[in-house]
Amino acid sequence: MKKLIATSLIILLALGLVFANGSAETSKEKVKTLDMFWWSDGNEGKVMQSLIDEYESMHPEININMIEIPFNDMSNKIMMSVAGGEAPAITRTTEGISNSCYEAFVDIGQYTDADALIAQFIPSIESYYVKNGKVISIPSDVTANGLIYNKTMFDKAGVEVPTGPDDIWTWDEFEVALKKVKEANGLEYAMAIDNATHRWATMLYEFGGSFANENGGNLGSPESRDCIETTLRLFKEKVINPSPWITFEDAGILFRGGLVACQLSGTWEMQNYNANIKDFEWGVTYMPKKVMRSSVPGGKQLAAVQGSGLEKEAVEFILWVTDKEQSKRYCEESMFVSPRLDCASLDYAFCSDYFAVFANELANTSSAAAFDWGYPGLSAAFAVDATYDWPKLISGEMSVDEFITKIDGNSTKHILGK
Repeated sequence: MKKLIATSLIILLALGLVFANGSAETSKEKVKTLDMFWWSDGNEGKVMQSLIDEYESMHPEININMIEIPFNDMSNKIMMSVAGGEAPAITRTTEGISNSCYEAFVDIGQYTDADALIAQFIPSIESYYVKNGKVISIPSDVTANGLIYNKTMFDKAGVEVPTGPDDIWTWDEFEVALKKVKEANGLEYAMAIDNATHRWATMLYEFGGSFANENGGNLGSPESRDCIETTLRLFKEKVINPSPWITFEDAGILFRGGLVACQLSGTWEMQNYNANIKDFEWGVTYMPKKVMRSSVPGGKQLAAVQGSGLEKEAVEFILWVTDKEQSKRYCEESMFVSPRLDCASLDYAFCSDYFAVFANELANTSSAAAFDWGYPGLSAAFAVDATYDWPKLISGEMSVDEFITKIDGNSTKHILGK
């Protein structure tokens, strides 16, 4: 009898193990793994991973696998993966990547109210994530161009910077202030702009111009021409240092080295300058205006990729991680500006007041910026030429008319096909 009972217990235990293992296997099979293409510029990958961990604890059936891809390879990697039947569920993207890959992205409007979703974000970036009426990604963070200045130099010159959006300089007033700071500090140049297209475009929009519009190239407009000619004059008069546009060196070297009093750059400099500038005080103030105020938005988005078989799960995660509370955490910890209208004022570890200035610049950005940088493929039609032809313009090798004709021709051909 004892042997029978013992044998029965062994059988029951064995069956229990079989069923337990079967249950574990079944549970394991139910876990859905979402591959996520990613690159990092700073610590944002670690912040995103912490949010992923939180999401996975709330959704034990979901596993999100971050795969690091070099930024310069991202567009090709996305399209090759889709073509090869190995599409990731999610990818980080930019307006540039989206312009070349948007047809591979899921229309998020199929899963949520597109109009209500769009209304949550700053208007100037809409064309970055809405293509042909479809929401092909959701903004995760945004960058802004703006004015970083050397407080020590401005104080020495007795020049007070604007303290609020109702107190900003005109471009004429700004030019007078720069010349005064330059003289007081014995500088060869007062200002540096670290890019011949994206950063200079801020100035272009403030003058009421743009690279293009729905009718084609727009550098030939009176407003755009005025900005081009003013920029050339400020180079000639040694107000703006042309070296970064000729040699393609980082204008931040000039600012950090105390060789210029201010820099037209952006939000991405905050961590670097906070950590590394020790020889003088610096700050962020409001850009001047000619016809209007403006910045140029940049930033990143998250897209769900077609063909993964996990489109619904990908969209659900993206909607969650870009919602208000998660956006606040992600942007504060990564030192980014949030693209959400309800996260305009965030509490950063440092530079919160500077980020508030950048956010205000974005809120007053020209719609022309969204057209130029968000129209599919348009920036590729003008950005390379502008970058490599500005040195010729500065040296006199190319005339203003030749510069305008070449770039406007390419933009018009891209937009109108002629």
